[in-house]
Amino acid sequence: MSAWPLDPLAAVTHAHPYPYYQDLAQRQPLYFDAGLGLWVAAGHAAAQAVLAAPECRVRPLDQAAPPQLGDGGLARTFCLWARMSEAPRHPALKAALSRALATAAGAEAGRLSESLARDWLMREPLNGEVLDRMAQGLPVLTLAGLLGLPAADAPALVTAVAAVAQALAADADAEALARGEQALTALQARVAEALPRAGGMLAELRNELAPDEATLTANVIGLLFQSLDAGAGLFAAAVWHQAQGRPLAAGAAAEWDGLALQDPVLHNTRRFVARDWSYGGQTVPAGASVLVVLAAAALDPAGPGEALMFGAGRHACPGQALALEIARGGLAALAAARPDWQDLTAAARFRRLPNARVRLYGEKGRTE
Repeated sequence: MSAWPLDPLAAVTHAHPYPYYQDLAQRQPLYFDAGLGLWVAAGHAAAQAVLAAPECRVRPLDQAAPPQLGDGGLARTFCLWARMSEAPRHPALKAALSRALATAAGAEAGRLSESLARDWLMREPLNGEVLDRMAQGLPVLTLAGLLGLPAADAPALVTAVAAVAQALAADADAEALARGEQALTALQARVAEALPRAGGMLAELRNELAPDEATLTANVIGLLFQSLDAGAGLFAAAVWHQAQGRPLAAGAAAEWDGLALQDPVLHNTRRFVARDWSYGGQTVPAGASVLVVLAAAALDPAGPGEALMFGAGRHACPGQALALEIARGGLAALAAARPDWQDLTAAARFRRLPNARVRLYGEKGRTE
C-alpha cells in the first residue's frame, strides 16, 4: 500500500491516513479535485462553513432520494429520515430524535450492550468471524432493545438492517434492492408490533411525532440503519486500540474522545450545492458536490482539535453519547473474556466503504 493516499476517498481505507489528512487540511482547506469531480472541504473552518451553509444541502434539489431506489418503500422511507431532510419541519424532527435518544444515552445502554455481548460470547467461541458479527450486531440489537422492538429472531433483525444498508449503497444491483424492500417491510412490521406497548425511547418518539406514524416508523428504522456501520466501526476500532496496547475497556471519557479524534469511523460526508456558494475567495457553483473530509478537519492544525466523527451543524448525529456507551459496554464484555488481543486482530483489514473506516477481523470474506 502506498505511503500516501491517492485522494481523500482512498484515504478512508489507507493503513495510516492521518498525516495525509493533516497536511491536506493545512495546504488545501477548500479546493476542486478534478480527478474525483468533487469540491473538497478539508480545513476545519471550511468544513464547518459547508456544514452550516443553507446553500449546502444533504440531498440535491432534484433528488430527494437516490434515483436507483425508484419510487418504492425504500425511497419513501429515505425521504422521511431527519438526516436526509431539509424540510421546514427538520429542526423539530431533529430535536424530537435528540430528546428520545437522550433518554437512553447513559448507563442503561452500556449495561444492555455488555449483557448482549456476554450472552454472545457464551454461545460462540470467540474468533475473528464472531467478533465481526458482534461488531455489526451489538449496536443494532442494543438500540432495538432500548426501543422495545420484538426480540424474537435477533439475527434476522440484524440481517434486515444490513439488507436495507446494502440496498442504499450506490452500487446496489436489482437483487440487493429487492432484498432491501423485503427487509424494510419486515422492519416496519417490527415497529408496528412494538408501538401499542411502547415505553422508554419509543414512547418518547411516539409522543413527539404523533400522529405521523409513517415518519415515526421511518425514523426508528433510520436509527437502526445509522447504528449499523458506525457502531460496528467504533467497536472494531476500540478492539484494535486495545490490541495495540491502548486499552479502552476501562477507559475514561477523555480516552474515548481521543479515539473519535485520532481514529474516527466516519471520515467524510457530502453536501450538494443548491445555489452558488462562496467561501475564502472561491465560489462553489450551484449543482456541485462537496466532499466534507471530517477526519482531516478534525486534525487541522489551525482548528481546535475537536472530533467531528459525528458531524456538526444542523445534521450532526444526535446519537454520539449512545454510540459510545454501546461500544464501551461491548468492549467491557470482551475484555472480561480475556482474549488474546493480538491473535484476535491478526487478520485486520478494512471494508471497502467510501466514507466509513470499519475494520474486519475474520478470515472469511477477505476480499470484501
